[in-house]
Amino acid sequence: MAAMMLLEECGPDEVNPDTAVRGLESMGYELLQFTEGDKIEFTELLERMASSENDSRAAEFIRGIPFAIGMTESE
Repeated sequence: MAAMMLLEECGPDEVNPDTAVRGLESMGYELLQFTEGDKIEFTELLERMASSENDSRAAEFIRGIPFAIGMTESE
């Protein structure tokens, strides 16, 4: 999740924007290859991570990952 957040939040002087997008798309593609059971387990893990996060922006980002990559239809 930290890598996804880094690529999402970094500026063009830190990481080339095209590289960041390709990296995020690649991560999303790999996550979408999970079985249905793994997807459920993954979303439960994300919720546990978000619940333990002290930074509300980070928690919101973590909770939004399944929607952002197309794993779920709603946030």
